[in-house]
Formats: sequence, C-alpha cells, structure tokens
Amino acid sequence: MMAANRAVDRRTAMLGGAALALAGCTRAGTPRASTVPAPLTPADFSLVIDGLDHAEGVASAPDGRLFLSNSGGAIGVLAPGQPLRQVGAPLAANGVAVDARGRVIVANMGLLQQQPGPLQRISLETGTVETLVSELEGRQLVASNGPTTARDGCIYCTHSSWGPVANIGTTTPAGFIYMVRPDGSAAIVARDLRGVNGLCLDRDERHLYASLTAEGRIRRWRRNADGTLADPQDFGPQLGSVFPDQTVKAILALPPQEKAALGYCDGIAFDMAGNLWITLPFSNRLVALTPQGRQIDILHDPAGEKIAMPTNLCWGGPDRRTLYVVSRGKGMIVQARTAIAGAPLANWPTD
Repeated sequence: MMAANRAVDRRTAMLGGAALALAGCTRAGTPRASTVPAPLTPADFSLVIDGLDHAEGVASAPDGRLFLSNSGGAIGVLAPGQPLRQVGAPLAANGVAVDARGRVIVANMGLLQQQPGPLQRISLETGTVETLVSELEGRQLVASNGPTTARDGCIYCTHSSWGPVANIGTTTPAGFIYMVRPDGSAAIVARDLRGVNGLCLDRDERHLYASLTAEGRIRRWRRNADGTLADPQDFGPQLGSVFPDQTVKAILALPPQEKAALGYCDGIAFDMAGNLWITLPFSNRLVALTPQGRQIDILHDPAGEKIAMPTNLCWGGPDRRTLYVVSRGKGMIVQARTAIAGAPLANWPTD
C-alpha cells in the first residue's frame, strides 16, 4: 500500500512537472509582445530625405539602397551617403517594387497628370526603361498603381480606376489587378474592384493581398500554380469610416476627429510575424492586421508632423527592422526601428 502511494506521488509529481513545463512553453510561445506590432510615435521617426515632388512609392535593396518615386525621373535611387540619383525620363511614377533580379518595377498613375499609366521595368545598370504593359483588352492603361513581384518571375499590379482620380470613395467597381507572366504576356486576373490600390504577397507567396481604398478594407486571393488568382476573401474588418463617392476635397474639409476615423487604405506590407501593415493616408495613421485579422493601431500623427498622408511603406536595413514610410504630405521619407523585421521580398534572400 505504501509502495502504491509512493507510485501515485511520483506520478502526481511527474504530471505536475509536465504541466508546469507545458505552462512554461505556453508562456514562452504565445506572449504576443513578440508577435504583435508595438505602437510607434511620431518621435520614433527620423528624416531620410525631403524635398520630394509627388512622393508616393518606396522599395529597398539588401545593399541599403532605396528606390523611390518622384517627379524627377522614372525612378529615384538613394544609396547610403549619396545624393538622390534620378534614372530615366519621368512619367507619372507611383508604386514601386523590385524583382528577383534587382530590376525596379514602376507603376505610373497617369490620371494624376492626364497621361498614360503603363507599367515599366528599369535596369539600374544600363538606365534602360522598358514598358511591360501599356494596354489591356484593347484599352490604354491610365491608372497603374501598386506593383508587387513574386520569386517565380510573376509581376502583379493594380489599376485603380478609369477616373475621376479624386473620387476616393468611388462606388464604381472598375478597378482590377493584372499579372505579367515571366514570358512577358499580361492578363487581368481580378476584376470589379473599388479603388484597388496597394498590393503585396504574403511571406510564402501563397496569397496576394490588395487594399480596396474605397471600401476601407483588405482583400486576398489564393495564387494558383500558373499565377492566376482564386477564392477572393475579405481579410480583417473595415479599417475605419468610408463614404460613397467621397472626394478628396470633401475629405480635406472634414474636422480632425472625423479624418482620424477614416479607413481609406493605401500601401501594405507584411512583417516576419505575419502582421499586415497598412497606411491610412487621410487620417495620418498606420495600422496592422494580425494573422487572425485583428486590427492593431500602430501610430496616429494628427498634426502630420512626421506621418502626413502616408502612402507606402517598406522595410530595409541589414536586419530589415528599419521601417520606411513615404510621407507624401510633407514630400519626404521617414524611418523608424521596429521590434519585428519585415518579411523578405523577391529581391531579398529568404531567411
């Protein structure tokens, strides 16, 4: 009997120890402090470059270079310690991405300047600017907006609308996403989107995510083996208030508290923990959606001191923990350090 009791005691002790070990594993594996983005303040940001006209897109390279859209060239190249270098003739540069071979992809928002809106590819070594797509289905592109690249050579880009460009809350679902295959052929792969804007792939490149500005929400598609898209799903909640056919002029006339509540979204990018970071230009905010779709508030700069009409964002630096944000309202790019690194894009080595 005493031996049986000792066996029970030993089993109880072992089970208790296992429970404590499991509890320790749970505490170590699920504290969201390491996986949920920490809030930032305007004071966390410092200036990278200012004096930019029509600042909009930004992308980074492992060697420290930044590629940024502005009115001075087809693309601006900012190397560490060097002045901004313009490459190619300017058109209407907007969103920027880099492919696996280091070539820069530029989407042109021609509607802003009553010009065409093609998708271009730029070789930084030669300065050659190549037009990838200028028309689809017999219609000239005018509003190519947000590009992103996959490691398999596919390029995706949004085309926001056919105009007017100032109708931020457009109720006309005329936007679409098009794909450029590795062989250079192009096709529309998602249609009937209201003001589709920023675009990115998740870390495994299994899904393509897009910001639907007019709806104030994120949508994603599963990528098929041939690069086409399937199974569209809204991801996360509506990011704030949106209003049918609300114009830029009407938005700018709103009182500060109403602007702060707006959910019109623009640039998007993933971090290593699977959080999707999102710019909200008209409210001077950055937010994120966790992998479960829960919205996290990152930053609000009501005075627009550092984050004024943020359009696009990306990570760079040796550890990819330097967050770059385009502050279009100030004509500048600012940077801050984040606890979580950004996910490596097509032109970066995988971790």
